[in-house]
Amino acid sequence: MNLFIRQTLNLLDTELDRIKTALERLPEELVWKKMRKSTNSIGNLCLHIAGNEYQNIVSGIGQKPFIRERSAEFLSEGGFTASELLDELTSVREQTRIELKSITPNEFEKEIVISYPPEARIASYTSTLLEIVYHTTSHYSYHTGQIVYMTKLMQKGDEHLLKWRH
Repeated sequence: MNLFIRQTLNLLDTELDRIKTALERLPEELVWKKMRKSTNSIGNLCLHIAGNEYQNIVSGIGQKPFIRERSAEFLSEGGFTASELLDELTSVREQTRIELKSITPNEFEKEIVISYPPEARIASYTSTLLEIVYHTTSHYSYHTGQIVYMTKLMQKGDEHLLKWRH
């Protein structure tokens, strides 16, 4: 497997482990708590990063069927337990792993179309495979940071979620 792909999967798996730790620290009712009406809950963010990863890697690169309702990721106010959210994130990751492991370096410049249905009111776009993998990874990390920080604010104790103090 290519070094870039191996490092990408390692980073994505590390971020998934951080989300798992965060979800295990909170009681179920806090997983869907919004700090303000205009913000997202941890549950919303979990649905969103699972949807984004599936759309970009599994559907876009892997050409599997498009099955995402992006607005529902943000409108949901529950319906999934922390365990179910983690199962969804893990399932998507397993599919991502299959798709990424099959990539060769000469495919990095291949153009991939990321399509949205008209009702999503988001423009479809074309990017290289490398750009899509990079974007999906940074997007996942960004939202993982939000999940970790929100967990720190809401957890009962003052324990650190990560091995360092920040």
